[in-house]
Amino acid sequence: MNTRRKAISLALLFGFFPLVFGCTSTPKVVERDPCEAEASEVLLKAKAISEGSKETLRGIRYHTKRKVVLMPVTSASGSAASPYGVPVPGAGADLSGFATEIMNQSFRNEGIKTVAWFKVSKKLKELLASQNNNQQQMMMNMYGQQGSIVNDENLNEVIQVAKDFSACYVVRPVILKSSSNSNTKTSYNPVGLAFGFGGLAGSTKTTSNAEIDLKIDIISTREEDIIASKTFSGRSALVSKDRANVLDGITGSSIFSGGSQSDQTRIAFYDTIDKIVEFLEDKML
Repeated sequence: MNTRRKAISLALLFGFFPLVFGCTSTPKVVERDPCEAEASEVLLKAKAISEGSKETLRGIRYHTKRKVVLMPVTSASGSAASPYGVPVPGAGADLSGFATEIMNQSFRNEGIKTVAWFKVSKKLKELLASQNNNQQQMMMNMYGQQGSIVNDENLNEVIQVAKDFSACYVVRPVILKSSSNSNTKTSYNPVGLAFGFGGLAGSTKTTSNAEIDLKIDIISTREEDIIASKTFSGRSALVSKDRANVLDGITGSSIFSGGSQSDQTRIAFYDTIDKIVEFLEDKML
């Protein structure tokens, strides 16, 4: 009888053990969305914008702490034969590689943490290949050697890869217009002409100018949509040496290197970079 009661007591004890001490399994931890904005962040940004509304880029107090994927700069002057991501002579595509590197460098210098594109590109290629889509595979073969597989057809995949890297934003820069021209003026010396000194008759001066329009789309990976878009215009003729010094500080480069037409196009691009960074800081949490 005592043995039976002991057995019953032990059964009851072990039966109620989980109730007394709780479940022994580890509770599931819900990971916080890295792109979800907290109330404190919104208030902090609002305060920073209010206090720095009249300040220059050097005075920006708020920087996003979230990761950003910067897509390669592409040209919008494409066609069926030369879509986004493919060099288009005369359309500013020769500027694309340079612009992408400088833009990424500027973002990082100003506190915007970008995900290295070689990581994004590798994962994007793997994702496209796993989808076993003949058209996408063809595009990879066409553009992979040039280091750009980005086009409007796979932006959803770019967003997915960005999420895999815990990036909250994708920045999509597109060159809408790029042009350059030169103007030659000859001034004449009336005295030289009167006395027939042809060599002293005047002097010739050539000035170069380049213009560029660059569109920036900010895509939220959380919303999977464009949350802000703006076009920035750069004019090399408007970049004085004082402004060049400010831009050099942002980009970590030097823009006055020779005065060629190519340099003028790069200067025009430089003329947009501080405005672009300010735009990103204004729109990103």
